[in-house]
Amino acid sequence: MVTRPWHMLMIGLVSWAGAACGGSRAGVSPDGGAAGRPGTSGDGGLMKGDSGSMETGSMTDGGATGGAGPGGAGGSGGSGGTMADGGAGSDGGSSDSGAAADGGQAIAACQTDVSTRIPPAPLRRLSNLAYVNTVQDVLGSSMAASVFPSNGPVGDDVSTLTALTDGYHRVAHDVALAASQGNPSLDAFGKCDAGAFSETSCAQKFVAAFIPRMFRRPLEADDASAFADVFAKGRELGGDYASGIRAVVEVAMQSPEFLYQVEFGTSVDPKQPTLGRPGPYEMAARLSYLLWASAPDEALTAAAAADQLKTSQQIEAQARRLLADPHAHGVTRDFYWRLLRLGDVTLGNIGPLSLAMTVLEETTRFVDDVVWVEGGDLATLLGASFSFVNDGLAQTYGISGATGANFQRVSLPPAQRRGILTQVSLLAPRPPSPPDARITHPSQRGALIFEELLCGDLSQTPADDQHIPAGARATGETAREWLQRATAPAACQSCHQTIDPLGLAFEHYASSGEWREKDGTLVIDARGTLAGLDTAGSFDGAIELIDRLAKSRDVRRCHVGKWMESAYGRSIVAADACSRGQLEEGFERTGGNIRELMVGLTQTEAFLYRPAP
Repeated sequence: MVTRPWHMLMIGLVSWAGAACGGSRAGVSPDGGAAGRPGTSGDGGLMKGDSGSMETGSMTDGGATGGAGPGGAGGSGGSGGTMADGGAGSDGGSSDSGAAADGGQAIAACQTDVSTRIPPAPLRRLSNLAYVNTVQDVLGSSMAASVFPSNGPVGDDVSTLTALTDGYHRVAHDVALAASQGNPSLDAFGKCDAGAFSETSCAQKFVAAFIPRMFRRPLEADDASAFADVFAKGRELGGDYASGIRAVVEVAMQSPEFLYQVEFGTSVDPKQPTLGRPGPYEMAARLSYLLWASAPDEALTAAAAADQLKTSQQIEAQARRLLADPHAHGVTRDFYWRLLRLGDVTLGNIGPLSLAMTVLEETTRFVDDVVWVEGGDLATLLGASFSFVNDGLAQTYGISGATGANFQRVSLPPAQRRGILTQVSLLAPRPPSPPDARITHPSQRGALIFEELLCGDLSQTPADDQHIPAGARATGETAREWLQRATAPAACQSCHQTIDPLGLAFEHYASSGEWREKDGTLVIDARGTLAGLDTAGSFDGAIELIDRLAKSRDVRRCHVGKWMESAYGRSIVAADACSRGQLEEGFERTGGNIRELMVGLTQTEAFLYRPAP
């Protein structure tokens, strides 16, 4: 049994007691984000609460950092079957030739003892999505109608940490208070039949059921003892049974074992003292948070109890079961929300708020349909000939026949729209928004494609206040001419010569996302060249650029890396070369299938192993 710092629970109880005596807490988090399960049907689509990847390291750490350049680890070798079967590739360049040159050596290296390349296993704090989902799934959907702290990078200064800790306390208080008020709510998780049992017996029964779900592991003796004390103190302070239960809920929600995915691991072999793997309940949590962003369900917990999460086949079977459940849809929404930076969209530049919200709903429905209804491949996400619109969006896109507020699937104008990159949510400005409404800011559009689809590195870009002032766009000056003038200094060209041609391909789309033949009276030049990729070449406009991106193996390799960072909650390191190669080979073999990639993420060394305890 592991000794845990349960004195922290009593510190939390002191805070709870102060709140209980002082009245209801306001429940305002540092970022004011709304809770509830984000992105589900009827809630307005992908809401901001979805954003933020799993954080790593201590509570002061931020999320995973950016990926490598285009290409990453190449993929060759492997056999048929599931994605887990594939062999690993080499550290290739931006074309297949790089992988082919030394692929044999890479495959041989990956067949050696895995203990020579132990994957990292950082401590991970629950993302906002995982936090909300876990509370809802454990306590019931009505229990999460509160707010929760920001999930962005957290600094190590005292004020920031204090705000984070206070935010968690406020949310825990509000959730616990809501859960314990009124018979229907109390009946759902903590009612005590005083005629048949003592309050102490009822509390013990509640703790035995509640704490294992929250902590994602069996109840231990010190759990039972500590929370018996919490209940007793809460009962004393509040004056009734519900107050004791509320104290248990509130303190548990502030425990590190709830807020973090705590892993200790188990040793694999005494002859390999450094190599370990997650314990059965830790593996269950890895699976559930990767594919559901929530706590393990009863079936997964039962598999852990029976030690049936040991082999890759057992884990794959559970992964496919989890992916067949709608819970998994929130994970893909969240991933693409973050990847495409939809939380940064300046909705006010699109038009009326009612129209602005529909553009996010379009992307929500489109992602869901491509991943879970259609074939689920990346090429369709990038190049689909359809989308989902209501009457307002239909007018924006110049589509006739779509009426009413309800969304419906429509065919897109083939010469103007293709896939997710020509949706208004992707075309809309992001901060800092250009002061001139005419300016579409091609650099922003190009940077998004370069960093998120090509895995380009713009980390050395000067801060906004260090950029050379561009000056106003002159009368009669096209966006291309303005950019060429504004970014003429050599210090600017290192980035802009790469990102601006990508963004200028989308000049036929105004800031509002509407198609335009001309920029006012100015002729639009949307030509450019895609360089450094396996599908390199010239293009004229967004449709031709998207065609090149959708066919690119380098884009698929980048996408694998982005999913790895999100799923594993950290940067990709040298020890991940074999895992990445395996995933890239599988992604190619399945035609870029996103669902199969998610299964494959559970079959790698990076997922199956960790440093020994």
